[in-house]
Amino acid sequence: MTAGPTVQSETALIIEDDDDIRRLLEMTIGQAGLAVESASTGQEGLDHAQHKAYSMITVDIGLPDINGLEIVHTLREHYTGPVVIISARSSDADRSAGLAAGADLFLTKPFRPRELRQQFASLLQDAGVR
Repeated sequence: MTAGPTVQSETALIIEDDDDIRRLLEMTIGQAGLAVESASTGQEGLDHAQHKAYSMITVDIGLPDINGLEIVHTLREHYTGPVVIISARSSDADRSAGLAAGADLFLTKPFRPRELRQQFASLLQDAGVR
């Protein structure tokens, strides 16, 4: 992957294949004050990230085409903003692998939108985005 944009926008990218979860994340992140773009496959998400800088990117591990951990690792080649893994996988090994791949935060499904919104706001503030 070539070097992508480095200036962050006030937009988050959601890489999630489940339509219901993706819509819930879109709503939750929108309520946190960011515009939202979505991708339903890993490759689509990587394509988006290559052409636009995002304030935050969320990634599901269990995508149909590319493992989410691989996506996080690839993103980290050029993206320095916050990356959040949101996954149904909840073992300590999965959490450790996600953080080792470069995620800033590993959250499990199901989640409470209010708590998720608070964690996103805190992460964005720590990153100097909001």
